[in-house]
Amino acid sequence: MRPHPVTGAPARRAARAALAALALAVATPAVTVAASGAGAAGAAGGPRYIAAAEYFGDGSPTNMWNSGLSGAPQAFAQMRAEGFNTVGLVVPWGEFQTGVTPPRDDTTTFAELDRLIGDASTLGMGVILRLSYEWDNDPADQMPGLARFDALWSNPAVYSSWLDYIAAVHRNVARFSNVREAYISWEDLWQPIFDAQGATTTAQRLALATTTGFRAWLERTHSLPQVSFDYGTAFSRWSAVPTPPADQPSFKLMFEYEDYALIHRLFIPASKRFPGLTMETRVDVDPLYDGTGVVGSYTHDAQYQLPGATVTGMYFSPYMGDPSQSLVETSTQALAALGSVLTKMSGLTGGRGLFIFEYEIESNSPQVSDDPALTPAQIPDFVTRSEPLLHQYTSGYALWTYRDYDQSPLFNQSFALGSAGWRLTGGARTVSPATSTSYVALHNGARATQTRNPSTFAGSSPATVTFQAQAPRPTTVDIAWGDSTAAVTVTPGWHDYRVTVGPSSADALSVSAAGTASVTDVQMFWYTQLGDVYSDTGAPEVGAAALRAVNGQLTGSGG
Repeated sequence: MRPHPVTGAPARRAARAALAALALAVATPAVTVAASGAGAAGAAGGPRYIAAAEYFGDGSPTNMWNSGLSGAPQAFAQMRAEGFNTVGLVVPWGEFQTGVTPPRDDTTTFAELDRLIGDASTLGMGVILRLSYEWDNDPADQMPGLARFDALWSNPAVYSSWLDYIAAVHRNVARFSNVREAYISWEDLWQPIFDAQGATTTAQRLALATTTGFRAWLERTHSLPQVSFDYGTAFSRWSAVPTPPADQPSFKLMFEYEDYALIHRLFIPASKRFPGLTMETRVDVDPLYDGTGVVGSYTHDAQYQLPGATVTGMYFSPYMGDPSQSLVETSTQALAALGSVLTKMSGLTGGRGLFIFEYEIESNSPQVSDDPALTPAQIPDFVTRSEPLLHQYTSGYALWTYRDYDQSPLFNQSFALGSAGWRLTGGARTVSPATSTSYVALHNGARATQTRNPSTFAGSSPATVTFQAQAPRPTTVDIAWGDSTAAVTVTPGWHDYRVTVGPSSADALSVSAAGTASVTDVQMFWYTQLGDVYSDTGAPEVGAAALRAVNGQLTGSGG
């Protein structure tokens, strides 16, 4: 989940307060929501309630498909033992369709998707797919990252390729009866809003009005005098209308356009390529400003009744719906927030069921560090007491962080794809044993180097680098990031190692050995995403037992 990156903590607190007030104002009777629709819980052969956990391989959401996926059957079996009946998988646009002009699919990644769906089916588990996931670090991507998602709005060829990608995923998975849900998410397709909020000049805003399609929509739906009134500026021609200033109430027009475009430019055409598709909708209220402070809020009600969709997708983290100023949140406050958000949403869906596609019980990412959060001691009580609300209002949930992960920008960190993404020098070579993890073999100064886009390296602060290594006799392994180097002595047998390097403005990380060593699972990160269910080493954390019990109640599997 990617929180709103432009508004700061005060604005987010104002938005939470507005959301809480709105939820209290919605007089919605308690309802029991049953799942319905193709692929949803309750469909033929499916469970009555979907309890899903996201799987990110040996990596994170941004590099799972190149992280090494051989452990999937064991990971899925553990999820099954914890009461989960479904696995969640992100399906990044870039990593599955590496080329967009012309479109070019990555057949290897599609084959891996097939294998994981099959692994889940063998265990009697379903699969949920998040399509068009924005973040991946594949160096083979044409128009990587934000460039591609900007072009989706402005380049007809890229837009056509995006629809081809949606169709290709459907063709690939249609034969699997255990694919229970597929969805796109607002946060992967929010680029026009991010760009408009970040525009600092009139020239930028004029260009965005064209490239995003905003002005064309405005001409179809508003009169020029009406737009002039909303902007507080007299426009004599449409070509002079830019995107609205982010610090003025007229920015509500940009939100209205985004809602329209998500539905009509993206969701409806995509759902024709992938029948049964739904969307994770924008639940948070967006603040509106008058240049000095927050003067109102915008709710995205238009997204909650998608044509043809039988469920309304949403997300939840305990800070949502909690207007408190304290950073320490009690389980009672978090439960009140969950209740208010679910009540509000259930009153706006037109009878559709709710599905929480990103369910978090811990939010420690830097973007939400100023928001309320549960302390570990409060998490078991929150999880246990959430069951009646989840049962009453939702047909399922997908836990985003089942296992803690390091948010690393490195590609192919376990060398599962050979040397892809790495430059090997001095005789370094990759080894892929049939019965164990792949690794890079280093000897007498041999080096493995990965160069990334500088924007993926946070040069202003030191980075943690972890790796696994073994050596026939003690030898030194050096980790270098720019002019910062850390050395560690690697001993016989596979062990985990951790060093700190930087800060540095360099865009390359290298691993070398003075003697002979084997290295794998190289991670470089600035924070570890916590979920409080299982640690990154697989150890149970405070939420595990309570979640197992709740899953048993929701799915009827015991626990």
